[in-house]
Amino acid sequence: MPSLPVGRALLLACFLALPLGACVADGGDTSAGRASVLATTISRASACKAGSPQRSTLDRFLAAETARGATPEQIAAARSAYVSVSEAEMVNQDARPQACAAEERAALRERMARIRAGQFDAP
Repeated sequence: MPSLPVGRALLLACFLALPLGACVADGGDTSAGRASVLATTISRASACKAGSPQRSTLDRFLAAETARGATPEQIAAARSAYVSVSEAEMVNQDARPQACAAEERAALRERMARIRAGQFDAP
């Protein structure tokens, strides 16, 4: 098996060992933090078969962040966080699948409906 560059291996270890938000962002109060939460929600909803995002979800989220006053650097960090968390969630689900309870699936369906409607701030 070809070896991964050290940085990439450490990043993968971080994603597998810690909650994903801890690896990528410092919380929900930043564009990157909100993007991390969004990616985690979407990934979990997909894994639970509780809804999937539209192709424009990331672009619409970034537009909403821009409207909130995010700088180009913050938008870049948000995009990076979203992509990184999405990829890590996919790896985690493949490595350690997690079952979905009916209550979680119902909550995720509701959340995905709000996301598709462009309401990214709703819990």
